[in-house]
Amino acid sequence: MKRREVDIKLNENKGIDFGMFVIIILLLCIGLVMVSSASSYYALSTYDTSNYFLIRQLVFAVMGVVAMIIISKIDYKIYKRWSYLGYAITLILLLAVLTPLGITVNGAKRWLGFGTTLRFQPSEIMKLMLVIVTSTYLSINYKKLSSFKGYIVPGLLLVLVMAVLFLQKHMSATIVMAVASVSVIFASGIKLNTKWIIGCILIVGVIGTVFIFAEGFRVKRILAFLDIESDPTGTNWQALQSVYAIASGGMFGRGLGQSRQKYLWLPEAQNDFIFSVLGEELGFVGATSVIILFILFIYRGYKISITCKDMFGSLVAAGITSVFALQIIVNVAVVTASMPVTGMPLPFFSYGGTALFINLCAMGIMLSISRNCRK
Repeated sequence: MKRREVDIKLNENKGIDFGMFVIIILLLCIGLVMVSSASSYYALSTYDTSNYFLIRQLVFAVMGVVAMIIISKIDYKIYKRWSYLGYAITLILLLAVLTPLGITVNGAKRWLGFGTTLRFQPSEIMKLMLVIVTSTYLSINYKKLSSFKGYIVPGLLLVLVMAVLFLQKHMSATIVMAVASVSVIFASGIKLNTKWIIGCILIVGVIGTVFIFAEGFRVKRILAFLDIESDPTGTNWQALQSVYAIASGGMFGRGLGQSRQKYLWLPEAQNDFIFSVLGEELGFVGATSVIILFILFIYRGYKISITCKDMFGSLVAAGITSVFALQIIVNVAVVTASMPVTGMPLPFFSYGGTALFINLCAMGIMLSISRNCRK
């Protein structure tokens, strides 16, 4: 008990990574502005108020920032004690989505809660829990990591989550979970050989193929991606409208709030395609500036991981950063028609209360870890 109190006190006496904190706040503020702009017309036409989505997002942003600051002052090492319990509870919540308790939105059953106000996606929580529980196991059992057997448990933890997400038909979340787990495993210092690499490639290939062919619409998306101008009013509608939006932005954009594609041409522009609206309104300069902020964010995240003084903190920071990096890269690739359309939100930007709140909580853990880094 005394040791725990000392650890927390030491963390509070050390400063957080102020550069990371500033980047997070900048991205959050820009994201709120873009949610306001991208959602205004859809909100007005659907809910009779242009600020419907902004107000909801702002509420979660304020709660998230408060949670981030509080969590940043808590010694991150205490999460080791609760990681397995947290993983089990979140897995149960994921399973509950498959029951009548699950809520369907836009044809996808991935939410729990009540009505349109009190609901959340357990998969958003699992992204963070999987990183923490995998980091816990590897940091405690680091002596077993010299052989393949040492990674069996982390593999099983991932497989259980992927199996449930497969039943939910949630491919994008499955990809994120895989990256979350694998990034932590790589950061633990796993020694690779040719057999392992070939085996991993084959496993990923088989799982990816099963996911794609399990649902006909995924095959259509891939075929449509190969010829983006085919089926412009069907499968390729979102991708084409996204490209039109970004292209029409030019160098400096049409101006904040002046997007034309958000007028119901780009379906629910405040979600996965919010970067398209940003490109249209702020142009190449604005889009590039945001991408630079994201690059700095990823850099600071991995720097925290590399300079952290203990293995658990290093692994958690690596896992969190990798999850964010994947979502950023995939989202930008999708809106620029560089890869098939998939439902991958843009951190700090895409509308979604659960995702924003959990992301800011994750940033609180990241800032807490930064207190224990070599300066």
